[in-house]
Order: sequence, then C-alpha cells, then structure tokens
Amino acid sequence: MKNLEQIRAANALAYTQGGHNTGGQQGGNVLKKVPALIMGNGLLAASAFAFAQKDNGWRSCFDHIAKHLAHQDIAILPANTANLDQMLAFLTGPQADSQTLKLATDEALAWLAFARRFAPTGHGEDEE
Repeated sequence: MKNLEQIRAANALAYTQGGHNTGGQQGGNVLKKVPALIMGNGLLAASAFAFAQKDNGWRSCFDHIAKHLAHQDIAILPANTANLDQMLAFLTGPQADSQTLKLATDEALAWLAFARRFAPTGHGEDEE
C-alpha cells in the first residue's frame, strides 16, 4: 500500500508531465500563486477565482486538485469528481461540512507542494 506522500507525488507528477498549462495570463506560474491564494483566502475563494478564469492554467490546476482529492486513496471528494465545477458543487453542498473543507484545503496544499517542485521552470514563468 502506498503512503500519502507517494500518492501526492504520483498525482502531481502526472499533472506536470501531462503537458498542462501552468502559466497565467501574464506568463506567471500558476503553481507558485495558488498556495498563497488558498492560504490567504481559503480553498473556496481560490476555487471561485479559478472558476472565473478562461484557459490560462488556473482551471487546469484546480481540475487536477479536484482529481487528486477524489483519488481512491485520498477520498475527500466523491470518486466521480473530475473537475473544478464538481469540486465546488460538492464542497458547497449539504454533504460537505467544515471538517471536509479543512481536509480538502490541507490536502490541496500538500499536493501543490509536490506539483510546484515537479513543474518545469524557466519557460516564460516568473523567476525567483
């Protein structure tokens, strides 16, 4: 059986190797900005921001956060959750309480820590 670190790493690696757009509108790296956005405003507010974005990396990132949270070994979201819209519907619905939201937030941040490390750098992204 794999531990949580292995599952997070595998899911993050699959996302970063999948050719997904990790850049924002100005070419910044979304993966660098999402953790601060979640920590400062919460998972729901950060998700709402991504929900309003159009094809610039934000939605793709949050779609993969949703898939990670629905992974069979994570199971914070229902197994059939495949994108940001479904994640928001669940987390704002009657079946999700504040403990579920806290678990989802903590796990999303843990997944993002791996995704940031696996993401390629130096391709039009913000340099540190």
